[in-house]
Amino acid sequence: MDQLFIQRLVERDRIEKNFSYLFETASVKVDGCTDKHPTEDTIVNLKNELLSKEKELDQVKETLKVQKKDTEKLNDEIISLNIENNLLQERLQKLTEEYDGLVDRWLKRVQGEADWMNQTLE
Repeated sequence: MDQLFIQRLVERDRIEKNFSYLFETASVKVDGCTDKHPTEDTIVNLKNELLSKEKELDQVKETLKVQKKDTEKLNDEIISLNIENNLLQERLQKLTEEYDGLVDRWLKRVQGEADWMNQTLE
């Protein structure tokens, strides 16, 4: 039984040794200096960095807001252009039908005149 415990302890130690880099204690690194306990300067530097990142985040949010407004404007413009295109397509179709009707009527009239002339000549 003791041999089993020793064997398991040895196995545990081997595993811990292989993966020890995963369990290192966290340390604060600022300006190339690593400290286990951060100093006042380190805390001030980290707070300044945090403030600058928050400002950067606010700028990114503002940029995204402007881009969203621009996207909405573009979508509205696309919708209005699609509506205008549809109306123009309908108008073109009506005018094409009217034109075709006029041409048919004119051709019938001219054909009728040609037939009448042919009958009078015969």
